[in-house]
Amino acid sequence: MYWTLTLFFASSLNACVVAVEQESSKANDYLTEKWGKWFDCDDFNHDGILSMEDPKIFEERYRALENLSDKQLKTIIDKMNRLWNAFFFTNKTEMSKDDFINMMKQRFESNTTAFNEMVRAFLSEWCEVIDINGDTFLSEEEFLLNFAAEKHTNIPQNKQLFYMMKPLNGRVPNVDIITYYLRFATEPDMAKQDIIVDAINSGV
Repeated sequence: MYWTLTLFFASSLNACVVAVEQESSKANDYLTEKWGKWFDCDDFNHDGILSMEDPKIFEERYRALENLSDKQLKTIIDKMNRLWNAFFFTNKTEMSKDDFINMMKQRFESNTTAFNEMVRAFLSEWCEVIDINGDTFLSEEEFLLNFAAEKHTNIPQNKQLFYMMKPLNGRVPNVDIITYYLRFATEPDMAKQDIIVDAINSGV
C-alpha cells in the first residue's frame, strides 16, 4: 500500500518536515541483528543501557582536545545531545537493547521508506558533529577521534575501516560515510556487502 506521509523526524533534526511515499517491509533477523550491533556500539559506557550518560563519554573526549574553540566545543556537544534526544529518546530517557531493537523494528515496519529517510537525516547530522573543520569530508584524524570518543579503541581495526571506505587524499566524503552506515542500518539483504558489519565482526 502506498500513500503520502508527512514525516516529522524529531524537530531537533533541523526542524525539517520530509514528505515521503510510504512502503512498509518486515524486518528480518539479519537486520535486527545489525540493530543489536548498533546498540552495542552506542552503549559507550558498556552498562547495557542507552541513556544520556553515554554522550557524556563522547563529550569528555572532545573536551580534552586543545585545538577546539569554546564555540566549536559547544556546537559539537549541543548537536550530539540533540541527536540522541531526537533519535533515541522520543518517549523515554533510557532503553535496553531489546527496547532499542523493538523501537527500530516498529519504525521500519510501519513505514520503511520513512525509516530510511529518518536514518539518513540522523547520519547527516552525525557527520556534521564529527566533521570538526566543516569541510564535508572526514579525515583519518577526525574518523579515529570519533571512534576514540565512543570508547572504540582498537586503532588498527578502526584504521582498516577508514581505508575500506576508499579515502582520496586522506579524506572520505561525508556522503560516502552516510551511504556506508545507511546500508548497515537499513539493508535487510545479507548477500550485499556491508563493510560496517565486517568491521564490527573483526573487532572495531
